[in-house]
Formats: sequence, C-alpha cells, structure tokens
Amino acid sequence: MIALYPEAFAVITRADTGIRTFEDLRDRKIGIGMSGAGYTFTRDVVLKYYGWTISAPDRLLELGLAEQDQALCGNRVDAIIFEAGHPSGLTQEATTGCRARLVPVTGPPIDRLLKAHSYYTASFIPGGLYSGNPDNVPTFGSKAVLVTSSNQPDALAYGVVKAVFDNLADFKRLHPALATLEIRQMVPSEAVMPIHPGALRYFREAGLVP
Repeated sequence: MIALYPEAFAVITRADTGIRTFEDLRDRKIGIGMSGAGYTFTRDVVLKYYGWTISAPDRLLELGLAEQDQALCGNRVDAIIFEAGHPSGLTQEATTGCRARLVPVTGPPIDRLLKAHSYYTASFIPGGLYSGNPDNVPTFGSKAVLVTSSNQPDALAYGVVKAVFDNLADFKRLHPALATLEIRQMVPSEAVMPIHPGALRYFREAGLVP
C-alpha cells in the first residue's frame, strides 16, 4: 500500500574488539537476533552470502532486541546485528552506553547479494546520527512497507492511503524514522510486490503513477 522509511542492515561493535569490517566477525561472538523476527530473513541472507550458518550456538547467539545492548555492553558478545530504520533506539543506547560503533557492510559478498535481490539497495547510515560515529557508514537495506491482504476492499485501502497522504505532516511526526519521507518515494515498487488496487487508484488520482 505505502512505501515507508528505509531500513538499514546494521552491525554494531565495541571499540575494543578490533572489528572493522563484516569479515572480521568470523569466529567472533555475535548477537544475531531471534529467529522469527522480520529482520532475521535479511540476516540469514547475509550469512548465506558469506558462507556462514547459525548452527554455532557458542558464537552466534540468538538474542531478543532488549538483550542485544546488554550483551554487547556486558562483553557477552563482540557485536550485534539487526535491521532497522534510523535513528534507532537500540543503536543510540549502544553508542552511548558502551561507546559502540557501526561497522561498514560492504564487499564482494554484498555486491553479489544486491545483484541477485532487487528488493535490497545499497545505502548508508548517516554520520553524526549516533555518538562516536561521525562518518557515513555504508551498508544496504530495504524499505519498510505497509501491506495488506489482497482480499481487503478497494475502498478501505484507498481510504487508508488517502488518510496518510492527506495528513502527511502529522504522520511524519509519529516516529523519527518517518521524518524524511517524501511523497513520491512513498509509492511502492511493483517489482517487489503488487500494489493493492485501492492504493493504486489513489496514486493515479494524485498523479504519482501513470
């Protein structure tokens, strides 16, 4: 129905670990989130392209979001990985709580991933957004998208999209990740999934699609 904010794949490590690249994570203890959470699909895709698996419970620890920062700052893991819109509360807590820093996620495996999966795009986490991280950090990600069932009545889907666009200023104030939304970037890509007919009707009326 609506494309929202970009979600960037993030790797956060303590300054004392010596980790500078994603490849440096090999054989280190990593908090990888909990299977079943939405972002773990991306996590598994990344690990696949690096030839890693999550069948190493002594190194790759499944932790809930609330546990990630505690494990990192408590020296239980050397890094944590997740995907989120930015600014992210999890990242803010880590960078202020134990002077953590963001690690670039780039290189040949990521290049192959982006070539094979059109719904991912190269991006970056802006410098200065988090304490101790003054430079842009290259990574990749996807867009958060508001979706609905194809069985949803066209009139309802149309009404939801119209309500968001008619009240966009208020909508953007709901969360910092929404603050940079631009109208034309909120039209979903049909290359990823079909646009609901009701939403498509609104976009056509608004002159956003042919």
